[in-house]
Amino acid sequence: MSENEKQEKVVYFENVYLTFGSKKVLKDLSFEIYSNEIVCIAGPSGSGKSTILKLISKLISPDSGTITVKAQRLGMAFQYPALFNSMTIWENVALALQETTNLSHEEIDTRVKEVLKTVGLENTEIMYPEELSGGMQKRVSIARALVLKPEIMLYDEPSTGLDPATASKLESDMVKLRDEIGVTSIIVTHDVNTIEHISDRILILDDGHVVWEGTNEEFMTDKSPYPCSFRERMSIEACEIRYKNYISKKK
Repeated sequence: MSENEKQEKVVYFENVYLTFGSKKVLKDLSFEIYSNEIVCIAGPSGSGKSTILKLISKLISPDSGTITVKAQRLGMAFQYPALFNSMTIWENVALALQETTNLSHEEIDTRVKEVLKTVGLENTEIMYPEELSGGMQKRVSIARALVLKPEIMLYDEPSTGLDPATASKLESDMVKLRDEIGVTSIIVTHDVNTIEHISDRILILDDGHVVWEGTNEEFMTDKSPYPCSFRERMSIEACEIRYKNYISKKK
């Protein structure tokens, strides 16, 4: 039995179709996400990557097909932090708890401080977003999602706009959440470094469906066109030519 077969499926798409106007965004899309995985979803612009996150979080609905999400709580970290500049960091993180729970101020304060510590931003509670770097603001947005104790975290291009050191710290935080809290992470990204450093499994989308799926190791070594295109920043066409040459030499 494979490792995935031992784990619980927490998200699965079955034959999902979605159309925006005349554009077919997703076509017969099927895949599975397992508990405690870090799964990266890659693909060219317009392939439907971010749309998948919206479907999982029920911001939109498919035209047909089945989407199953086995989680009571989801957390979403957007491509940009989207913090309220007029509110302190504490207020930004606490807002969801104040609006959706009956927790006391003391309980909310404890939880806010816990999640800020988790992302390495303790003692920033009274600061305002403009006083923090872009990377720190992005980590605040993750803390804001974590404060509701989600079982699944969704990330949309988390490394966009970050310097390499900050992106690396953010990636370490994601792994920490998996290892210490058991959070399943689904990450839409075009960043090969992020894929290489933290993914357990990778799905590559094109033309609205999964065209390649594999482990981190398979992604880094597979010579077929789609992994090649992402690793080496080459066109699919160029990678297809190289792959045909590689196969012909093996014969």
